Amino acid sequence: MLLTPSAAPSRIRIGATMLKLAFLATALLASPSIAQTSANARPVEQGGGEQPSMGQTERKEEILSLDGHVRIRGEVMDGQYRSFGPRSEGLLLFQTRLSAQFRSADLTVGAEIMDARAYSTAENSTLRQGEVNALEPVQYWMQYRFFDLLGQGTTTEVKLGQQRMRLGSNRLVNSPNHRNTTNAYLGLRMDHDRGEGGKLTAFYVLPTGIRPDDVESYYKNKVEIDRNGFDRQFFGAIYDREFPGVVAEAYVLRLAERDAPGSETRDRRLWTQGMRLYRTPSRGGLDFEVEGILQRGTARKTASPTDTVDRSVRAHYLHGEMGYTLPSALNPRFAAVATYGSGQHGSEDITRFDQLFGAIFPDYAPPGLFGPTTLSNVFSIGADVSLTPGRWKVWGTYRRLRAPEPDDVFGRSRVRGGPNGDVGDQFFIRARRPLAPGLMVELGGAYLFKGDFLTKSPGVVSIEDTRYLYSDLTLTF
Repeated sequence: MLLTPSAAPSRIRIGATMLKLAFLATALLASPSIAQTSANARPVEQGGGEQPSMGQTERKEEILSLDGHVRIRGEVMDGQYRSFGPRSEGLLLFQTRLSAQFRSADLTVGAEIMDARAYSTAENSTLRQGEVNALEPVQYWMQYRFFDLLGQGTTTEVKLGQQRMRLGSNRLVNSPNHRNTTNAYLGLRMDHDRGEGGKLTAFYVLPTGIRPDDVESYYKNKVEIDRNGFDRQFFGAIYDREFPGVVAEAYVLRLAERDAPGSETRDRRLWTQGMRLYRTPSRGGLDFEVEGILQRGTARKTASPTDTVDRSVRAHYLHGEMGYTLPSALNPRFAAVATYGSGQHGSEDITRFDQLFGAIFPDYAPPGLFGPTTLSNVFSIGADVSLTPGRWKVWGTYRRLRAPEPDDVFGRSRVRGGPNGDVGDQFFIRARRPLAPGLMVELGGAYLFKGDFLTKSPGVVSIEDTRYLYSDLTLTF
């Protein structure tokens, strides 16, 4: 059930906007020492959804960190796999991030502004929200750390505001780094660490909807503040505990949405629960990951206002992986991977898995011009390899892709109605290397040998195999 306040929808939107501005102002004005940044910068933090801090000023227990990066990426693709867009296309992507954090004892305040822009060579480009979000305050939050609040020897962190968020394997909740834009969430998060007793994360947030959301505005890189509202609420909890040789994780997530002015939805009211067992890779050792996800609830087949029938949801997703890292100078890791995400069959129930706010990369290929696969209507088997020759880090993947339900859409292609579920064979490789302190280059490419599903289905744009290349340069400061 939606937690619906008594305020009118217009007041809700105004309230959310005012809350954003209040948090942003507080984050930027949290300390009078914010203007006293030292010229002698050094790294202080890296992790989560935030960028590495590259500068700081220390005065007793007060620490101010300022950081940012500029990334330029070029992408080209030929042999369109979608049922829309040009046969070939090139994109030039720019991403700029500026962030600040101020910490005083156990209180931390942070803010981040991101500018993501894209320029296409095609008039009927596939540009979408994954590429454009110009001049947006994506983070503004406060966090406080409590000791022994919920038991002797425990640590509890409470974070309030708009924030990036990643949970578990990132398959359901993620704030992507590779994509040109990111996901953000306005609300409350609590992380409770019981030491040897495990870790619990609970949250209640309003997922941020990226604006603008029309193709013409993407072409213009239009500046428009993103939207939060009580018409889309997301909450849940995840618990993990480490045992000898394995980490166990269990979670339950709830998404509840309804239509709002200017925003039509499928009225999803989903319960998503899952378990994951994994062992992290180690030199000369076996590692593995097994995750199973069940999805129940109600939703409508379409977002049309005339579709008023709530249907039962019965969907699932499975991931299995086993790898081994050789004890050699190149530190090579080899892994076998299999995944399955349910698609929509002929039932009146909804059986297509919904990945919520999750990531498709690195399980498959990264989004952008390429990235045909999602966690819905997919069966894949494949192999991964990674190694570190010198200062390079290299990753390679192979996926044999099938659509379990040929009459349902496969991934981001919008293609359906194939003679069979043979999507094809996908190869992807990328390599990264530092060129100088604070300067990183990354190169990558993919080749999709198309099967019958992408060559013989109605409405395909191109029957040629898909070829994709990208390169990016990132300056961190």
